[in-house]
Amino acid sequence: MPRPTKLETSVGAGSIPDRPTSSSRPAPGALAKRPDTVIGVNDLPSPVGDGQPVPGRPPADTARPAGSGPPAGADRRGRVALTAVRDTSLSVDECLGAVRSAAVGGVVLFVGLVRDNDGDRSVAELEYTAHPLAPAELARVAAEVVADHPEVTLAVTHRVGDLRVGDTAVVVAAGARHRAEAFAACRRLIDDVKDQVPIWKRQTFTDSSSEWVGTP
Repeated sequence: MPRPTKLETSVGAGSIPDRPTSSSRPAPGALAKRPDTVIGVNDLPSPVGDGQPVPGRPPADTARPAGSGPPAGADRRGRVALTAVRDTSLSVDECLGAVRSAAVGGVVLFVGLVRDNDGDRSVAELEYTAHPLAPAELARVAAEVVADHPEVTLAVTHRVGDLRVGDTAVVVAAGARHRAEAFAACRRLIDDVKDQVPIWKRQTFTDSSSEWVGTP
């Protein structure tokens, strides 16, 4: 399947479009595949004044690379360790490692896979297409989950491009001192990603027909 080269949208800069409708679904090649992008919560604009602490964000002088986790005895406030939209294979171990630390007592993982069916129809492959603001929106929803679950560390990665049956489409990891917080945050994050992040799915069936999924 030829890859698209240009994003065509009528929305203004900084806004998020609605999902494709039946009358405005992009034709093959109309939406651009986004390059590998990693955005951490420390890259996001602060909603509070300069010098004031931001919920879910470690102080700048204690920030550590994604995957390393905080040192033993470090601040146990929640954080977003990793968010990414990628056109390459996803790693469960990467997300697991990003949320592990000496303070974490449990990690909950959600791994979304491409299945071979949709109702009574056989699926051959999927194509995920992302709006240019999808990486920023992915980081935003993760930060909002941490704000509501302040003891949880989160990681989330999402695929774009062509995927075969069995490929990994999305990985979410939530680490916390106790399992209840980790389960709640993991469920909240994957639900918010599905509902709010502008990444659209087209599935192709074994009879060569195709359709956009989740459109109004």
